[in-house]
Amino acid sequence: MTKRKMSLLFFAATFGFAALAPACGLRPPIKNSGASRAPDGIQVAVLRQSCSQTVETEEPGNDLVETTVEVEVRNPTAAPIAVHRDGFRLGASDGSAIRTSTWFAVDGLSVDPGQSQTFELRFMSRGGLSCSKEMALESPAAITRGTELVKVGAVTFVPTHALSGYGSST
Repeated sequence: MTKRKMSLLFFAATFGFAALAPACGLRPPIKNSGASRAPDGIQVAVLRQSCSQTVETEEPGNDLVETTVEVEVRNPTAAPIAVHRDGFRLGASDGSAIRTSTWFAVDGLSVDPGQSQTFELRFMSRGGLSCSKEMALESPAAITRGTELVKVGAVTFVPTHALSGYGSST
């Protein structure tokens, strides 16, 4: 095999695995409150998620939890809206609100009238979050119409645990 063909094969295999990995790991939550709606009909929903929890035996209560959620924002209004992914928080059962650790979350997204946008958010925390307890995707500063903040309630869900071998769940 030539060097060029091997490079293309390596690139295709790497890209193919990277493209499939997030899709394979995300599953519907065990329990989901459904879409949350603003008074004007703008909706936020958690479609799928993954949650892994690494138990720290030397530091009880300080487990590393990584959660990824696939979010859908629908805009049934006549005006475009902006989605600020860095404005989402993941509420934990202990009352803490975890900021997203998603790369490029500061880059806004636009959702045209009558359209929807789907994207993933990643959250990581030591303590606070637990893959066996309810979480709440909050959007206190995530959606705007012009300069007006759109108030959408939290979407609560209980995550599906990671597969065996991909972190421990408690």
